[in-house]
Amino acid sequence: MPVLAMIIMDATERTAAMALNEIGVVGVNPRLIDNPLANQLGYGTLLGLYVTGAQLMNDPASERWYEMFSDNDIRVLDSEVIFLPFVEDEE
Repeated sequence: MPVLAMIIMDATERTAAMALNEIGVVGVNPRLIDNPLANQLGYGTLLGLYVTGAQLMNDPASERWYEMFSDNDIRVLDSEVIFLPFVEDEE
């Protein structure tokens, strides 16, 4: 899993960001931080917050989110630490 620069947000910010999505155009769908180990990274309580890639701030097609995310923390996070492993159903 990769280590990526991520924008951190709460549930209210996630909802507002997704409201700016347009069908068939660039959109965001911030992912929930669901691994309790994320709280041990030294950034405070991350469990239950959401992240999206910080590259969004460099993409001209994503400019409608610039103002919304300009004050949010950007951290370099290891996806193996902030997300629980995906487990496929064995049916």
